[in-house]
Amino acid sequence: MIEPVLRPATLDDAALAADLMTSAYPVFAQDPVVTRYRWERTRRAWSVGRYIAELDGHAVAFLDWLHGPPEQDPERHCEVGVYLDAARLDVDLLSFLWRWLAEQAEMAGSEILEGYAGEDEPEMLEAMARTGFERDRRENVWELDLGQHGDRLRSEAHEARAKASADGIELSTVAGWTDPAALTKLHALDDVTRKDIPTTFPILPEAMEDFVRRASSPDRPRDRWWIALAGERPVAMSYLRFPPVRGSVWTGYTCCDPEYRGRGIARAVKLQSLAQAAELGVPFVYTDNDAENGPMLHINERLGYRSRPGLVGLLKRVGKKGHV
Repeated sequence: MIEPVLRPATLDDAALAADLMTSAYPVFAQDPVVTRYRWERTRRAWSVGRYIAELDGHAVAFLDWLHGPPEQDPERHCEVGVYLDAARLDVDLLSFLWRWLAEQAEMAGSEILEGYAGEDEPEMLEAMARTGFERDRRENVWELDLGQHGDRLRSEAHEARAKASADGIELSTVAGWTDPAALTKLHALDDVTRKDIPTTFPILPEAMEDFVRRASSPDRPRDRWWIALAGERPVAMSYLRFPPVRGSVWTGYTCCDPEYRGRGIARAVKLQSLAQAAELGVPFVYTDNDAENGPMLHINERLGYRSRPGLVGLLKRVGKKGHV
């Protein structure tokens, strides 16, 4: 195997990285505009490494690692990713890239690495196993055919909206909500509900300024970000990500305040976003959720989502923990 040349990626490589990530796994196509936006706005006090791998002067892979502030995460968890152009698919090359990336993350102070591979990526799974990654969690991935289910979803969205109104819950978009403290309240809802997500890695607190940046991403228009209001209090939200240049429409996040669960509000607000997507002519919507997230699995099945190959989360211990 000819070893690739690896170099740090600059901001001007964002579009190239999006192309490489797309060619590596087209189902998860990455938008170049959104990729650059995220690169320009790394979370405060977080550390990141990004690299381009080249063979014969041609870019063939994008690699990255990302971890939060050590004072918030003493165990030093780190997200890692290798995205190799499918035209260059080779287990030996993948193994080299994963090994190299793990070394970079370790040198940056990481101790527990987490990477993902598709269940339908046998070469990726083999390469990660070769380099010491072990299976940890499974992420379900779902596809919803709006051509097939759109009319039904629009009808169910109308019924859910009427029921919510009768229960004193108003469904609205963020764009249609004029509360000057809207983002502060949504930040609080986001913070309290993310604590319930099944995960191996800790979900670190997000500063208000980082939440505002994420909420202003070019794939997240506020007239397509749906919320449920109990008076002036947001108690649920759901939004889809609409990539401006390339990629499928994905669910970004759906949640409900713990005090309001069991009343169908999360399903009602999610239905508004799906019905809107159907009205806009979106052919398919995709979503993913942890295999242990029973309530969301149930909602997806009722809405008509079809299961497709999921994602496998794999862990590797490096640094002090890896050398015990």
